[in-house]
Amino acid sequence: MSPPKENQKQKINFWTLYEKFKFKVIRNFLLATILTVLSVFLMLIIDNLVSKKKIVDDNYSLLLPKILRGCFTSLTKEKFILLGIILVFLYALTFYFSSLWEEELRVQGGHYVKNHLLDKFRQLPFEEREKRSKEINILVEFDSGEIGYTWEHLPNHVYHSLLTIILLISLRWGKFSKMDNKMTFFSCFWLLLINIVSYFFTRLVLRNEKKYKKELTKEWTVINKETEKANLIESMGLTPQYRDKQIKVSHTNEKLVLSFNRTKSLNKTIPVHWLAEMFPYLLLFIVGTFSEAGQNILPMWWIFENFQEIFKCFWEYGEYASSLNRVNRFLSLPEKNDNLQGTIFPKEVVIKAINFEEVSFKYQDSSEWILENYTHSFTKGEVKLLLGENGIGKSTILYLILGVIKPQKGQVMVECQDGQIYNLYQDINLRHWRENNVAYASHDNLIETGSTGQRQLANINNLFITRNQAVVFLLDETDNALDQEKQKEFERKLKDLARDKLVIYTKH
Repeated sequence: MSPPKENQKQKINFWTLYEKFKFKVIRNFLLATILTVLSVFLMLIIDNLVSKKKIVDDNYSLLLPKILRGCFTSLTKEKFILLGIILVFLYALTFYFSSLWEEELRVQGGHYVKNHLLDKFRQLPFEEREKRSKEINILVEFDSGEIGYTWEHLPNHVYHSLLTIILLISLRWGKFSKMDNKMTFFSCFWLLLINIVSYFFTRLVLRNEKKYKKELTKEWTVINKETEKANLIESMGLTPQYRDKQIKVSHTNEKLVLSFNRTKSLNKTIPVHWLAEMFPYLLLFIVGTFSEAGQNILPMWWIFENFQEIFKCFWEYGEYASSLNRVNRFLSLPEKNDNLQGTIFPKEVVIKAINFEEVSFKYQDSSEWILENYTHSFTKGEVKLLLGENGIGKSTILYLILGVIKPQKGQVMVECQDGQIYNLYQDINLRHWRENNVAYASHDNLIETGSTGQRQLANINNLFITRNQAVVFLLDETDNALDQEKQKEFERKLKDLARDKLVIYTKH
C-alpha cells in the first residue's frame, strides 16, 4: 500500500500542519480568544479592587471594566460577588478545555510528523535506507516530538499573549493616555530594550542548538550500533572498546552542551528575570511619586508579563527550528523509482525465465564492480543454485531481481510463458512485483523468538504458507543455521516448488 499523496514530497512547517488539523486549530484559537477575554476581565476587576476604586451608592458595577458596565449598570455587593464567581468558573472551564485540546494537537502533530518521516524512509532507495537507518531513529524519537509540541505551543501562546496586551491597552487606554511623556518614553524604551536583548540571545541559542543536534546524531549512531549488536560485541570481546568510544563521544557532547549552558541561562535570566522584573521599580524611580505611577503599574506589569511569555516562546523556537531543519532535510532526500505506472502481472502469470544481459553493478561507496558484464539465464523447472564465498555478488543478483537496486549497465529481462518479454526496470511495477509476484527470504529474518535455527525454520514455513501465490522464489542462505536433516528436507521442498516456479537459491 502506497503512502498517502499528502505525505509525499511535502515539507513540514506550521502551514502543512495547519492544513492537516485545520478545524482543531481554528477551534483552539477561538477558545484561546474566549480564555484571553475572560482573563483580561478578571485582571481589570482585580486591578480595580487593589486600587480601591470608590464605590458610589453601593453600586459595585464601577469595579467592572468599562465594556461590562453597559451590561451590568447596577450591581449590589452580592450580585458583584456572584458575577465574579461565574466569571472565574467560566475561566477555569475554558482553561481546562484549552489545555486539553492543546495537548491533543501536540500529540497528533508529533505523530503526523513521525508517520511522515517513516513513510519517507520507506520510499528511500535501498542503499540510502541502509545509510539512514540510525538517523531516522533520532528523527522519530526526538525531533518529531519537538515539532509536535512547538508547532501548537508557539503560535497559540504568542497569539494569547499579544491579544492580552492589545485588550489591556485598549480597555485601559483612558488611563494610559494620561501617562506623561517621561513614563511613556521610558516604558517604550524598556520594552524595546528587552526585545533587542531577547532577539540577540535567541539567535545565539538557535546557532548552538544546530551544532548540538549535529553532534547528537553521531552519539546516537554509536549507541545504536552497540545496542543492536550487543551480544555479538560481547562475544567478540569488544565491549571495552565500544564502551570507550561511547564515553568519548558522550563526554564531547557533554562539554559542548555545558559550553552552551551559559548562553541559555543568560537568555532566560536577562530579558525576563532582570530587565522585566526591574521595570516597576525603575518606573517609580523615573516618575518620582507612587500616586502618579500607581494606577498604571499593575496593568503595565501584566503587559510585561505577557511579553515575557512571548519571549519564552521564542527561546523555544531555537530547538524547534533546528528539529524542523533536520526533518525537512531528510524529507528532501530523493526517493526510489518503483515505476508505479508499469505493468502489473496477474496472479496466474507464468514466468519462464529471468535473463541478465551484460549487467554491471557496484555499490555507491565502492569503486569495484560486484558484477561486471554478467550474463545469465535463470529458468523455471529446476532449482538454480548460486554457490560461492561472501562478496562475489550472490545476494546482489537477488536484489537486482527484486528491483530494490538497479544496475549501472545492462538490463534484466523477464520472459513469460506466453512469449511476452519485459524489461524489469522499465516495464514492470516493481512494488507490485515484490509484493505479489516474488517471494524472498534470507538468513536474517523477522522472527523474534527461538534459536537462530528455530527462527530460520519458522521463517521458511511462513514463506511457503503466506507467499504461495508468488511465481519467483529467491532464497538467500535461508537455511544456513538448520541441521543437515532439516536442510535436506528444505532442499526437497525447493525441488518440488521448482516444477512450477522459478527458484533461485544461494548457498555459502
